[in-house]
Amino acid sequence: MVYLYLAIMLPLLMISFTIAKIKPEYRKILIICNTFTCFFYIIWRVTAIPLHNGIISLLLGVTLFLAEVLGVIAFFNFQYLFMSKRKLEKRTLNDFKDGNIPFVDVLICTYNEPLYLLEMTMAAAMNLDYPENKFTVHICDDGHRDELKVLCQNYGVDYITRDDNEGAKAGNINNALQCIHGDLFAVLDADMIPKKEFLKKTVGYFCNENLAFVQTPQVYYNQDMYQYNLISKNIPNEQDFFMRDIQEARASVNAVLHVGTNAVFRRSFVLDIGGYPTCSITEDMAVGMTLQAQGYDTVLVNEELVFGLSATTFVELVKQRDRWCRGNLQVLKNYNPLFTSGLTFAQKIAYLDGGIYWFSNLQKMIFIICPLIYLLTQTLILNCTLQELLNVYIPFILGQFLIFNILSPKTRSLKWSHYYEIAMAPHLCVSIIKEMLNLKTKFNVTSKELVLDRKSFQFRIVLPHIVISILTILAWAVSTPNVLNNNGHIGSYLLNLFWSAYNLLGIIVAIRVARQKPIFRKTERITIKEDLEVFVKYKRKLLRSIMLDISGQGVSLKLSKNVSLKKKRKVYLIIRDKEIPCEVVRSRDKLVALKFQHLSPEQMKSVMDIFTENMSTHYDAHRQQVYYEADEKLSQEERFFS
Repeated sequence: MVYLYLAIMLPLLMISFTIAKIKPEYRKILIICNTFTCFFYIIWRVTAIPLHNGIISLLLGVTLFLAEVLGVIAFFNFQYLFMSKRKLEKRTLNDFKDGNIPFVDVLICTYNEPLYLLEMTMAAAMNLDYPENKFTVHICDDGHRDELKVLCQNYGVDYITRDDNEGAKAGNINNALQCIHGDLFAVLDADMIPKKEFLKKTVGYFCNENLAFVQTPQVYYNQDMYQYNLISKNIPNEQDFFMRDIQEARASVNAVLHVGTNAVFRRSFVLDIGGYPTCSITEDMAVGMTLQAQGYDTVLVNEELVFGLSATTFVELVKQRDRWCRGNLQVLKNYNPLFTSGLTFAQKIAYLDGGIYWFSNLQKMIFIICPLIYLLTQTLILNCTLQELLNVYIPFILGQFLIFNILSPKTRSLKWSHYYEIAMAPHLCVSIIKEMLNLKTKFNVTSKELVLDRKSFQFRIVLPHIVISILTILAWAVSTPNVLNNNGHIGSYLLNLFWSAYNLLGIIVAIRVARQKPIFRKTERITIKEDLEVFVKYKRKLLRSIMLDISGQGVSLKLSKNVSLKKKRKVYLIIRDKEIPCEVVRSRDKLVALKFQHLSPEQMKSVMDIFTENMSTHYDAHRQQVYYEADEKLSQEERFFS
């Protein structure tokens, strides 16, 4: 029967895939075929659980089966969410009938982030293209820093603090809600720099009086650790798939996930639900789900309107994902979406999918461990022949591959999903176990200030992967002689050999990413998209130049002619009629690097005006490093601004 099943399903899947490619409206045919192959496979898998080979085989067999069931549920959720298509009618400020646009309080939340980073965000927020009498910028400081209070006074920004840190970020926002009185409030993290049009492109949707919040994607103007440390740069940011595509799918069923920043809320609705819930370290998910359970609308404006800093080292990424994982599980324990009244069926599926995502790390570890156990001990985990398995498994995996190809966008491939999951799985499994056992763990804030003057290898963070790679090679060394001496089953050996080799590819990528490249700059440099003419005021002369790039601390220029500028010489950079005091850091031929010197708030706002105009997620890493790689003897300061 299984031979006939294979002969029927393979051409049926390929034909339905071809039809779906030509006419997307018929992709339901492919989904129906794939759903059938999934159910057939899972039903057949029950028969392949080793029931009579001892308790160890039975436990391992059941564990592997449950892991596969979890994967099928996750894939069904993926199909369901990506089947829906959202039609968002664009809204602008002109959609407010009486012309009375709402007042917005912009809340910038901070704990211990460096002041120069906060100043960049603050200056960008002050530059927002929104009527000046209709918005106010507030710094919500849980770090109780006097120097930040002074900085706020210099910028004319409202400074809000409190006596304690109860409730962490959620408590910080709740405290601010008692101090503000605007119709709406926007939430930004300390490193999240808004573009000028952020409010213009989000506030218009609040002409819908039932709208609770508008979320924009959390995107990054620097490279994540994969983009930065791997040779290949032609990969999207690791978070793009969720922030841009899964969120788009969730938006179609009014289940947009609030990600803690880059959002605008209706203040009265948040106050009606008692403010931000403080039961979780990821208060964002809880407040969004609670608002949706009350029947309010939510919107995703899928545009790059706010840019932040992505974790650039393996250590920092693990800290961040550990916090996200534990926080999401805390929300699921306190607000189980399956039993939350007010949520629609589709919304429950969306939030269930979010929970399953974190538990898929346990699934990945099971998939890593099982082939190694068989190769090392010959313990039976699947009770079937290789031929029987392939006859059923090939249509199952082919259907998922074709569905992913049809439904998923180009920000993620199955290959890179495998790499990302293996890199995080050993660490997030520990996070899941700790949270499920209610073990207290330290709250880790992702560092936004990392400078590394040399290459390093993050051994401790990648130690689990090294152990797995050693066990894999050992398993091959143990199992291969057994098969050659006819002491093992060749089919089972080949299956587990291939399976473990597939896992090893992901392990190798994780180990490669742990080889951390130097990070020479505190602030990221933004490449200028189009020629921007500026002038350098030097010895009462104006030197015409083109700005190449800009950061929060300096610029690189190309002069119109060769001029010898001595290092540490004071000059002025004239940008759009503003004089910016600078110091020469480096001068070579026509290329000059300048460091800003003690900028006033108005001067900093001029710098950030250009910075935000040119922010992009597609960062040219090669150009970023070309100067200092050409001269390894440059000082750290020269590398920083070169």
